[in-house]
Amino acid sequence: MKRMIGVIGLNYKSAPVQVRETVSFTEEEIEEFVKNLKKSESFAGIIVLSTCNRVEIYYHFKNIQSAEGCEILYNRLFEFKKLDSSVRKHFYHYSGIETVKHIFTVASGIDSMVLGEDQIVGQIKSAYTISERTHCAGPVLTRLFNSALNAGKRVRTETHINEGYASVSSAAVSLATRQYSDIDSRSILLIGAGQTGRLSMMSLVEKGCKNLFVINRTYTKAEELAAEFHATAVPLNKMKEYVAKCDIIMLATTSTTPLITTKMIDEVMPLRNNRPVTIFDLSVPRNVSQEVGDMEHVTLYDVDNTAVVIHETLEKRKAEIIKAQEIIATLVSEFMDWLDLLSLSPTIRRIKENFRQIHASEFKNYRKCMNESEIRMVDYYSSHMVDKFSGLIIKNLKELTDNGKNTEHIQLLDSLFELIAANEK
Repeated sequence: MKRMIGVIGLNYKSAPVQVRETVSFTEEEIEEFVKNLKKSESFAGIIVLSTCNRVEIYYHFKNIQSAEGCEILYNRLFEFKKLDSSVRKHFYHYSGIETVKHIFTVASGIDSMVLGEDQIVGQIKSAYTISERTHCAGPVLTRLFNSALNAGKRVRTETHINEGYASVSSAAVSLATRQYSDIDSRSILLIGAGQTGRLSMMSLVEKGCKNLFVINRTYTKAEELAAEFHATAVPLNKMKEYVAKCDIIMLATTSTTPLITTKMIDEVMPLRNNRPVTIFDLSVPRNVSQEVGDMEHVTLYDVDNTAVVIHETLEKRKAEIIKAQEIIATLVSEFMDWLDLLSLSPTIRRIKENFRQIHASEFKNYRKCMNESEIRMVDYYSSHMVDKFSGLIIKNLKELTDNGKNTEHIQLLDSLFELIAANEK
């Protein structure tokens, strides 16, 4: 069981944004991918976590070992995303307890680009929800993800790891503040009204920004976000007009094609009188053509360019990492105890079934010689003894196997009770 849970993935440390964007999933793609995988008898559970900083696929295999299952998973992923095999060098793989440590660390914000950031909590919940509603999560990964969220909550409650900049969005706003000391008087266009967009808007409002405009593919969502922060909603077809007007542009959408191109910048620069513009592309895949960053009067940042602020934040929070790791270690141990005990379930079930079969078989022969009153009494007594003996064996089984940790003893007892069952037939 322990070797049958694992994760393959890549993140901002193992792969640059140009690689991550080729592997990233939309919500619709996740649903399609996990449904196709779950059709295979090998997968008991599958959850895909896809953010701007990481793409990770968590799995629980039914009847194959991790190495074999991973090859299946890599092949399915590369086929689904049409990836070149050279991308594989950017992936990492964990199984068993290392998987548990990893997801607990991710949920706690320790593995994030911005140490202790909160946005990952919502992203983990979303990843689980997609698999759960498509009946692809399974009981083991359900327990794993709920335990991970609990780990994240405890780390943030019991340490100061999320003090300071709490997201890539706030780090980007900090960079903008450095570039524009009068940012509160600058006109700012936000493209995208999702979670990252909302966090960006919060950070901008905290800096005193008032000239805020919001564009979203669904106009009603732009209106809702604008109303919440006293900004102005703008229709999608007026994007170019507002790119020409604004000093700062922040993008955070799920678009798979660039929204701002060199052609657009060439067209708007005369309207701006070549006034400089700063663009923050917080999307993966990126929403701004790379070449835009090389154009005159344009400063372009992507999610990986926020490292300057992030490293400063990291220094302030490093002291909290040890405390967080101690909490995580305790919770990982608790989860592994549960997982070990779960591996005993088939053997425990087999023990009970075998004793009941023996009781049913023997009692069938004796009941011919008894009246109804005697049958009830003997049945009650023998059932009681079956429960007592099976309970005693199960208690000793847990002690002998250290609650499921000693897999060799589990396999021996499995074979023993399979033999008993065969002899009783």
